[in-house]
Amino acid sequence: MDLIDFCQRFFASFFMPISYYRWPHQFIWSCPSAFRKMDHHSKILAEKIKFCKNPDYYITDSYAYFGIVNINDSPSKMDYLILGPLFSTPCSDETIHNCLQEGQLRGEAAEEMKQILLNTPRVSFHQFLYILSFLHLCINREEIDIGQHFDTRIGALIQEDISKRYSSLIYNKRELHDFHNIYELETQITHYVERGIGDQIKDLLLKRPTETTVSESCLAGNPIRSQRNQFIILATLATNASISGGLDAEQAYQLRDLYIQECETTLNLAILDTLFYTMLIDFATRVARQKLPIEGISNEVFKCIQYISQRPNEPIRVDDVANYIGKSRSYLTRRFKEELGFDVSSFIMRCKLEEAKMLLSYTNKPLSEISSYLCFSSQSYFQNVFKKKYGITPLQYRTSSTSGKKESLQDIIPKDKL
Repeated sequence: MDLIDFCQRFFASFFMPISYYRWPHQFIWSCPSAFRKMDHHSKILAEKIKFCKNPDYYITDSYAYFGIVNINDSPSKMDYLILGPLFSTPCSDETIHNCLQEGQLRGEAAEEMKQILLNTPRVSFHQFLYILSFLHLCINREEIDIGQHFDTRIGALIQEDISKRYSSLIYNKRELHDFHNIYELETQITHYVERGIGDQIKDLLLKRPTETTVSESCLAGNPIRSQRNQFIILATLATNASISGGLDAEQAYQLRDLYIQECETTLNLAILDTLFYTMLIDFATRVARQKLPIEGISNEVFKCIQYISQRPNEPIRVDDVANYIGKSRSYLTRRFKEELGFDVSSFIMRCKLEEAKMLLSYTNKPLSEISSYLCFSSQSYFQNVFKKKYGITPLQYRTSSTSGKKESLQDIIPKDKL
Protein backbone atom coordinates (compact mmCIF):
# COMPACT_ATOMS: atom_id res chain seq x y z
CA MET A 1 0.00 0.00 0.00
CA ASP A 2 1.19 3.50 -0.83
CA LEU A 3 0.85 5.03 2.65
CA ILE A 4 1.34 8.62 1.54
CA ASP A 5 -1.43 8.21 -1.04
CA PHE A 6 -3.63 6.60 1.63
CA CYS A 7 -3.06 9.50 4.04
CA GLN A 8 -3.86 12.03 1.32
CA ARG A 9 -7.13 10.26 0.55
CA PHE A 10 -7.96 9.98 4.24
CA PHE A 11 -7.42 13.69 4.83
CA ALA A 12 -9.39 14.61 1.70
CA SER A 13 -12.29 12.50 3.00
CA PHE A 14 -12.36 13.51 6.68
CA PHE A 15 -10.26 16.71 6.98
CA MET A 16 -8.62 15.24 10.07
CA PRO A 17 -4.86 15.78 10.59
CA ILE A 18 -2.83 12.65 9.90
CA SER A 19 0.96 12.24 9.95
CA TYR A 20 3.40 9.52 8.93
CA TYR A 21 6.46 8.89 11.15
CA ARG A 22 9.29 6.45 11.73
CA TRP A 23 10.21 5.60 15.30
CA PRO A 24 10.93 7.46 17.47
CA HIS A 25 9.90 10.74 15.78
CA GLN A 26 11.39 10.91 12.30
CA PHE A 27 8.92 12.86 10.20
CA ILE A 28 8.03 11.38 6.77
CA TRP A 29 4.80 13.05 5.63
CA SER A 30 1.69 14.82 6.96
CA CYS A 31 -1.52 16.48 5.95
CA PRO A 32 -2.21 19.35 6.36
CA SER A 33 1.13 20.34 4.95
CA ALA A 34 1.79 22.91 7.71
CA PHE A 35 2.71 20.02 10.02
CA ARG A 36 5.76 19.41 7.87
CA LYS A 37 7.27 22.67 9.14
CA MET A 38 6.69 21.75 12.79
CA ASP A 39 9.40 19.19 13.39
CA HIS A 40 10.19 20.73 16.78
CA HIS A 41 6.51 20.47 17.71
CA SER A 42 6.53 16.76 16.78
CA LYS A 43 9.54 16.01 18.98
CA ILE A 44 8.03 17.85 21.95
CA LEU A 45 4.77 15.91 21.66
CA ALA A 46 6.63 12.62 21.16
CA GLU A 47 8.25 13.11 24.56
CA LYS A 48 4.88 13.74 26.20
CA ILE A 49 2.58 11.31 24.43
CA LYS A 50 2.84 7.71 25.58
CA PHE A 51 1.25 4.79 23.73
CA CYS A 52 0.95 1.25 25.04
CA LYS A 53 -0.79 -0.87 22.39
CA ASN A 54 -1.72 -0.95 18.71
CA PRO A 55 -3.81 1.03 18.02
CA ASP A 56 -3.77 3.36 20.99
CA TYR A 57 -4.66 6.92 21.95
CA TYR A 58 -3.58 9.72 24.25
CA ILE A 59 -5.46 12.74 25.63
CA THR A 60 -3.31 15.78 26.38
CA ASP A 61 -3.89 18.30 29.16
CA SER A 62 -5.66 20.54 26.64
CA TYR A 63 -8.03 17.61 25.91
CA ALA A 64 -6.62 17.06 22.42
CA TYR A 65 -7.07 13.51 21.14
CA PHE A 66 -4.09 11.81 19.50
CA GLY A 67 -4.20 8.29 18.08
CA ILE A 68 -1.44 5.99 16.85
CA VAL A 69 -1.50 3.06 14.44
CA ASN A 70 1.69 1.04 14.13
CA ILE A 71 2.20 -0.18 10.54
CA ASN A 72 2.88 -3.87 11.07
CA ASP A 73 4.28 -4.69 7.64
CA SER A 74 6.31 -1.51 7.04
CA PRO A 75 9.86 -2.16 5.71
CA SER A 76 11.46 -0.81 8.87
CA LYS A 77 8.84 -2.36 11.18
CA MET A 78 8.98 0.98 12.99
CA ASP A 79 6.65 3.14 10.90
CA TYR A 80 3.44 4.52 12.35
CA LEU A 81 0.60 6.96 11.68
CA ILE A 82 -0.52 9.67 14.08
CA LEU A 83 -4.13 10.88 14.00
CA GLY A 84 -4.80 14.28 15.56
CA PRO A 85 -4.98 16.64 17.24
CA LEU A 86 -8.78 16.32 17.41
CA PHE A 87 -11.26 17.85 19.84
CA SER A 88 -14.80 16.97 20.85
CA THR A 89 -15.89 20.60 21.30
CA PRO A 90 -15.21 23.84 19.40
CA CYS A 91 -11.78 25.20 20.32
CA SER A 92 -11.96 28.20 22.62
CA ASP A 93 -9.12 30.72 22.84
CA GLU A 94 -8.02 29.05 26.08
CA THR A 95 -7.99 25.60 24.48
CA ILE A 96 -5.95 26.84 21.54
CA HIS A 97 -3.52 28.63 23.87
CA ASN A 98 -3.02 25.47 25.96
CA CYS A 99 -2.56 23.31 22.87
CA LEU A 100 0.08 25.67 21.45
CA GLN A 101 1.85 25.74 24.81
CA GLU A 102 2.01 21.93 24.87
CA GLY A 103 3.79 21.90 21.51
CA GLN A 104 5.86 25.00 22.33
CA LEU A 105 4.66 26.68 19.13
CA ARG A 106 5.18 30.39 18.56
CA GLY A 107 5.01 32.94 15.76
CA GLU A 108 4.03 31.75 12.28
CA ALA A 109 3.87 28.09 13.31
CA ALA A 110 1.47 28.95 16.14
CA GLU A 111 -0.81 30.90 13.79
CA GLU A 112 -0.87 28.05 11.28
CA MET A 113 -1.68 25.53 14.00
CA LYS A 114 -4.46 27.80 15.28
CA GLN A 115 -6.09 27.82 11.84
CA ILE A 116 -5.78 24.04 11.64
CA LEU A 117 -7.48 23.61 15.01
CA LEU A 118 -10.30 25.99 14.10
CA ASN A 119 -10.99 24.22 10.80
CA THR A 120 -10.69 20.61 11.95
CA PRO A 121 -14.09 18.89 12.41
CA ARG A 122 -15.20 18.02 15.93
CA VAL A 123 -15.58 14.36 16.89
CA SER A 124 -16.86 12.73 20.03
CA PHE A 125 -14.49 10.48 21.93
CA HIS A 126 -16.31 7.35 20.73
CA GLN A 127 -16.21 8.58 17.13
CA PHE A 128 -12.49 9.12 17.56
CA LEU A 129 -12.01 5.52 18.74
CA TYR A 130 -14.02 4.17 15.82
CA ILE A 131 -11.98 6.22 13.34
CA LEU A 132 -8.80 4.92 14.96
CA SER A 133 -10.04 1.32 14.68
CA PHE A 134 -10.98 1.99 11.04
CA LEU A 135 -7.44 3.19 10.29
CA HIS A 136 -6.06 0.08 11.96
CA LEU A 137 -8.33 -2.11 9.83
CA CYS A 138 -7.26 -0.36 6.63
CA ILE A 139 -3.54 -0.39 7.42
CA ASN A 140 -3.12 -3.71 9.24
CA ARG A 141 -6.21 -5.60 8.02
CA GLU A 142 -7.10 -6.44 11.60
CA GLU A 143 -10.49 -5.91 13.22
CA ILE A 144 -10.66 -4.92 16.88
CA ASP A 145 -13.52 -4.78 19.35
CA ILE A 146 -13.39 -1.22 20.68
CA GLY A 147 -14.95 -2.19 24.01
CA GLN A 148 -12.47 -4.96 24.70
CA HIS A 149 -9.47 -3.14 23.24
CA PHE A 150 -9.88 0.22 24.94
CA ASP A 151 -12.29 -0.06 27.91
CA THR A 152 -9.82 -1.35 30.50
CA ARG A 153 -7.46 1.51 29.80
CA ILE A 154 -10.28 4.06 29.67
CA GLY A 155 -11.47 2.91 33.08
CA ALA A 156 -7.96 3.03 34.50
CA LEU A 157 -7.36 6.55 33.16
CA ILE A 158 -10.65 7.81 34.55
CA GLN A 159 -10.02 6.21 37.93
CA GLU A 160 -6.49 7.62 38.09
CA ASP A 161 -7.71 11.10 37.16
CA ILE A 162 -10.54 11.01 39.71
CA SER A 163 -8.17 9.71 42.40
CA LYS A 164 -5.71 12.55 41.80
CA ARG A 165 -8.42 15.19 41.88
CA TYR A 166 -10.07 13.59 44.93
CA SER A 167 -6.81 13.58 46.89
CA SER A 168 -6.20 17.25 46.13
CA LEU A 169 -9.81 18.22 46.86
CA ILE A 170 -10.09 16.37 50.18
CA TYR A 171 -6.73 17.81 51.29
CA ASN A 172 -7.91 21.36 50.66
CA LYS A 173 -11.32 20.74 52.22
CA ARG A 174 -9.74 19.41 55.43
CA GLU A 175 -7.34 22.32 55.60
CA LEU A 176 -10.25 24.77 55.34
CA HIS A 177 -12.70 22.64 57.40
CA ASP A 178 -15.07 22.99 54.45
CA PHE A 179 -17.21 19.85 54.56
CA HIS A 180 -20.58 18.83 53.14
CA ASN A 181 -23.31 19.07 55.78
CA ILE A 182 -26.30 18.42 53.56
CA TYR A 183 -26.85 14.76 54.57
CA GLU A 184 -29.14 15.57 57.50
CA LEU A 185 -31.23 17.96 55.41
CA GLU A 186 -31.57 15.43 52.59
CA THR A 187 -32.57 12.75 55.09
CA GLN A 188 -35.26 14.99 56.59
CA ILE A 189 -36.60 15.95 53.16
CA THR A 190 -36.74 12.29 52.11
CA HIS A 191 -38.56 11.40 55.34
CA TYR A 192 -41.18 14.13 54.94
CA VAL A 193 -41.82 13.43 51.25
CA GLU A 194 -42.19 9.71 51.87
CA ARG A 195 -44.80 10.39 54.55
CA GLY A 196 -46.52 13.19 52.66
CA ILE A 197 -45.85 15.80 55.36
CA GLY A 198 -45.77 18.98 53.29
CA ASP A 199 -46.11 21.30 56.29
CA GLN A 200 -42.89 19.97 57.80
CA ILE A 201 -41.07 20.68 54.54
CA LYS A 202 -42.38 24.25 54.60
CA ASP A 203 -41.15 24.61 58.17
CA LEU A 204 -37.79 23.07 57.30
CA LEU A 205 -37.11 25.27 54.28
CA LEU A 206 -38.87 28.54 55.12
CA LYS A 207 -39.30 29.04 58.86
CA ARG A 208 -35.88 27.88 60.04
CA PRO A 209 -33.34 29.07 57.46
CA THR A 210 -30.58 29.50 60.02
CA GLU A 211 -30.93 25.91 61.14
CA THR A 212 -30.86 24.54 57.61
CA THR A 213 -27.95 26.51 56.19
CA VAL A 214 -25.88 24.02 54.27
CA SER A 215 -22.55 23.95 52.52
CA GLU A 216 -23.72 23.49 48.95
CA SER A 217 -21.78 21.26 46.60
CA CYS A 218 -20.00 22.75 43.64
CA LEU A 219 -21.26 20.48 40.86
CA ALA A 220 -20.29 22.53 37.82
CA GLY A 221 -18.22 25.44 36.62
CA ASN A 222 -20.96 28.06 36.93
CA PRO A 223 -23.64 28.75 39.61
CA ILE A 224 -26.66 28.06 37.38
CA ARG A 225 -25.36 24.69 36.17
CA SER A 226 -24.30 23.73 39.69
CA GLN A 227 -27.74 24.62 41.07
CA ARG A 228 -29.43 22.67 38.29
CA ASN A 229 -27.33 19.61 39.06
CA GLN A 230 -28.23 19.90 42.75
CA PHE A 231 -31.88 20.21 41.75
CA ILE A 232 -31.67 17.01 39.69
CA ILE A 233 -30.13 15.12 42.62
CA LEU A 234 -32.85 16.23 45.02
CA ALA A 235 -35.56 15.59 42.41
CA THR A 236 -34.30 12.00 42.21
CA LEU A 237 -34.36 11.66 46.00
CA ALA A 238 -37.90 13.08 46.14
CA THR A 239 -39.04 10.75 43.36
CA ASN A 240 -37.74 7.64 45.11
CA ALA A 241 -39.16 8.80 48.44
CA SER A 242 -42.60 9.45 46.93
CA ILE A 243 -42.70 5.97 45.37
CA SER A 244 -41.75 4.46 48.73
CA GLY A 245 -44.59 6.53 50.19
CA GLY A 246 -47.13 4.97 47.83
CA LEU A 247 -47.20 7.32 44.86
CA ASP A 248 -47.64 5.60 41.52
CA ALA A 249 -44.15 5.06 40.09
CA GLU A 250 -45.03 6.28 36.60
CA GLN A 251 -46.68 9.40 37.99
CA ALA A 252 -43.60 10.06 40.12
CA TYR A 253 -41.18 9.66 37.21
CA GLN A 254 -43.29 11.83 34.91
CA LEU A 255 -43.46 14.51 37.59
CA ARG A 256 -39.70 14.33 38.11
CA ASP A 257 -39.06 14.68 34.37
CA LEU A 258 -41.33 17.73 34.10
CA TYR A 259 -39.64 19.50 37.00
CA ILE A 260 -36.17 18.73 35.63
CA GLN A 261 -37.20 20.03 32.20
CA GLU A 262 -38.48 23.22 33.84
CA CYS A 263 -35.24 23.48 35.80
CA GLU A 264 -33.16 23.21 32.62
CA THR A 265 -34.96 26.15 31.01
CA THR A 266 -34.65 28.40 34.08
CA LEU A 267 -31.90 31.03 33.99
CA ASN A 268 -32.59 32.72 37.34
CA LEU A 269 -31.25 31.41 40.66
CA ALA A 270 -34.19 32.85 42.60
CA ILE A 271 -36.66 31.00 40.38
CA LEU A 272 -34.63 27.81 40.77
CA ASP A 273 -34.92 28.12 44.56
CA THR A 274 -38.69 28.58 44.26
CA LEU A 275 -38.94 25.66 41.84
CA PHE A 276 -37.01 23.47 44.28
CA TYR A 277 -39.40 24.35 47.11
CA THR A 278 -42.47 23.88 44.89
CA MET A 279 -41.28 20.49 43.67
CA LEU A 280 -40.81 19.08 47.18
CA ILE A 281 -44.21 20.34 48.34
CA ASP A 282 -45.81 18.91 45.19
CA PHE A 283 -44.34 15.45 45.76
CA ALA A 284 -45.29 15.46 49.45
CA THR A 285 -48.84 16.63 48.66
CA ARG A 286 -49.37 13.90 46.08
CA VAL A 287 -48.14 11.28 48.54
CA ALA A 288 -50.49 12.66 51.20
CA ARG A 289 -53.44 12.32 48.82
CA GLN A 290 -52.81 8.61 48.61
CA LYS A 291 -53.23 8.29 52.38
CA LEU A 292 -52.19 4.67 52.26
CA PRO A 293 -50.58 2.86 55.22
CA ILE A 294 -47.53 1.92 53.18
CA GLU A 295 -45.30 0.92 56.08
CA GLY A 296 -45.40 -2.80 56.67
CA ILE A 297 -47.42 -3.78 53.60
CA SER A 298 -46.37 -6.82 51.62
CA ASN A 299 -44.65 -6.65 48.27
CA GLU A 300 -47.71 -8.25 46.65
CA VAL A 301 -50.06 -5.52 47.85
CA PHE A 302 -47.58 -2.80 46.92
CA LYS A 303 -47.41 -4.22 43.38
CA CYS A 304 -51.21 -4.16 43.25
CA ILE A 305 -51.28 -0.51 44.32
CA GLN A 306 -48.82 0.41 41.58
CA TYR A 307 -50.69 -1.66 38.97
CA ILE A 308 -54.03 0.00 39.75
CA SER A 309 -52.58 3.51 40.09
CA GLN A 310 -51.03 3.30 36.64
CA ARG A 311 -54.30 2.31 34.94
CA PRO A 312 -57.13 4.71 35.87
CA ASN A 313 -58.08 4.87 32.18
CA GLU A 314 -58.50 1.10 31.83
CA PRO A 315 -61.57 -1.00 32.72
CA ILE A 316 -59.63 -3.14 35.21
CA ARG A 317 -61.43 -5.49 37.60
CA VAL A 318 -60.40 -7.30 40.74
CA ASP A 319 -59.73 -10.43 38.67
CA ASP A 320 -57.27 -8.49 36.50
CA VAL A 321 -55.31 -7.40 39.57
CA ALA A 322 -55.31 -10.94 40.99
CA ASN A 323 -54.01 -12.33 37.69
CA TYR A 324 -51.27 -9.68 37.68
CA ILE A 325 -49.76 -11.02 40.91
CA GLY A 326 -50.63 -14.65 40.12
CA LYS A 327 -53.04 -15.12 43.04
CA SER A 328 -56.71 -15.98 43.39
CA ARG A 329 -59.41 -13.32 43.71
CA SER A 330 -60.28 -14.44 47.24
CA TYR A 331 -56.63 -14.34 48.36
CA LEU A 332 -56.12 -10.85 46.96
CA THR A 333 -59.38 -9.51 48.41
CA ARG A 334 -58.56 -10.81 51.89
CA ARG A 335 -54.92 -9.68 51.84
CA PHE A 336 -55.73 -6.20 50.47
CA LYS A 337 -58.44 -5.64 53.08
CA GLU A 338 -56.25 -6.87 55.93
CA GLU A 339 -53.30 -4.66 55.05
CA LEU A 340 -55.02 -1.47 53.87
CA GLY A 341 -58.42 -1.50 55.52
CA PHE A 342 -60.46 -1.18 52.31
CA ASP A 343 -61.22 -3.42 49.35
CA VAL A 344 -59.69 -3.54 45.89
CA SER A 345 -62.78 -2.19 44.10
CA SER A 346 -62.81 0.89 46.33
CA PHE A 347 -59.19 1.62 45.51
CA ILE A 348 -59.80 1.20 41.77
CA MET A 349 -62.63 3.75 41.97
CA ARG A 350 -60.55 6.05 44.14
CA CYS A 351 -57.76 6.15 41.54
CA LYS A 352 -60.26 6.95 38.78
CA LEU A 353 -61.79 9.80 40.78
CA GLU A 354 -58.38 11.24 41.70
CA GLU A 355 -57.49 11.22 38.01
CA ALA A 356 -60.81 12.92 37.27
CA LYS A 357 -59.98 15.70 39.75
CA MET A 358 -56.65 16.28 38.02
CA LEU A 359 -58.28 16.43 34.58
CA LEU A 360 -60.99 18.77 35.83
CA SER A 361 -58.43 21.10 37.39
CA TYR A 362 -55.79 21.27 34.69
CA THR A 363 -57.52 20.54 31.37
CA ASN A 364 -60.53 21.83 29.46
CA LYS A 365 -61.73 18.37 28.50
CA PRO A 366 -65.55 18.05 28.62
CA LEU A 367 -67.17 15.80 31.22
CA SER A 368 -68.24 13.34 28.53
CA GLU A 369 -64.64 12.87 27.40
CA ILE A 370 -63.33 12.51 30.96
CA SER A 371 -66.06 9.98 31.74
CA SER A 372 -65.24 7.94 28.65
CA TYR A 373 -61.48 8.18 29.23
CA LEU A 374 -61.84 6.80 32.76
CA CYS A 375 -64.09 3.96 31.53
CA PHE A 376 -67.27 4.93 33.38
CA SER A 377 -70.37 3.33 31.88
CA SER A 378 -71.98 6.74 31.36
CA GLN A 379 -71.46 10.42 32.11
CA SER A 380 -74.38 10.44 34.54
CA TYR A 381 -72.88 7.52 36.48
CA PHE A 382 -69.55 9.35 36.64
CA GLN A 383 -71.25 12.50 37.96
CA ASN A 384 -73.21 10.55 40.59
CA VAL A 385 -70.15 8.67 41.86
CA PHE A 386 -68.09 11.87 41.96
CA LYS A 387 -70.74 13.77 43.93
CA LYS A 388 -71.22 10.89 46.35
CA LYS A 389 -67.47 10.83 47.04
CA TYR A 390 -66.73 14.57 47.26
CA GLY A 391 -70.10 16.20 47.96
CA ILE A 392 -70.03 18.38 44.82
CA THR A 393 -70.52 17.75 41.12
CA PRO A 394 -67.58 17.53 38.72
CA LEU A 395 -68.54 20.88 37.19
CA GLN A 396 -68.68 22.55 40.63
CA TYR A 397 -65.27 21.07 41.42
CA ARG A 398 -63.81 22.42 38.18
CA THR A 399 -65.19 25.90 38.88
CA SER A 400 -63.85 26.01 42.44
CA SER A 401 -60.50 24.55 41.40
CA THR A 402 -60.03 27.05 38.59
CA SER A 403 -60.86 30.05 40.76
CA GLY A 404 -58.42 28.91 43.43
CA LYS A 405 -55.39 28.34 41.24
CA LYS A 406 -52.09 29.75 42.46
CA GLU A 407 -50.08 32.51 40.85
CA SER A 408 -47.51 31.88 38.17
CA LEU A 409 -43.80 31.92 38.96
CA GLN A 410 -43.68 35.48 37.61
CA ASP A 411 -46.21 36.46 40.29
CA ILE A 412 -44.33 34.68 43.06
CA ILE A 413 -40.84 36.04 42.36
CA PRO A 414 -40.33 39.75 43.10
CA LYS A 415 -39.80 41.78 39.93
CA ASP A 416 -36.33 42.86 41.05
CA LYS A 417 -35.31 39.19 41.13
CA LEU A 418 -36.44 38.39 37.58
